Amino acid sequence: MQVSLTSASSCLLLLAAAFSSSSRNILDDFREAYYWLRQNTDEDARVMSWWDYGYQIAGMANRTTLVDNNTWNNSHIALVRVRMSAVIGHKVAL
Repeated sequence: MQVSLTSASSCLLLLAAAFSSSSRNILDDFREAYYWLRQNTDEDARVMSWWDYGYQIAGMANRTTLVDNNTWNNSHIALVRVRMSAVIGHKVAL
């Protein structure tokens, strides 16, 4: 199985898998996740994610993110990283 990236509107949202049988499978998980966020969270919700997904969440789910690709404050990105990689049950202030 060969997996390659396919872009949609200049965003890497879709994965295409080509099989030796000449069949092709499109994996649409990112777009479906952003749709789920839009439908199942409050409009004023804030989403914490890795910084590189921030613009996609803002654009496709219409939700505010704590960090995105334009975050110039490296300390803020580091705090989010520490929080996301913390041991479950261990509190880290943002």
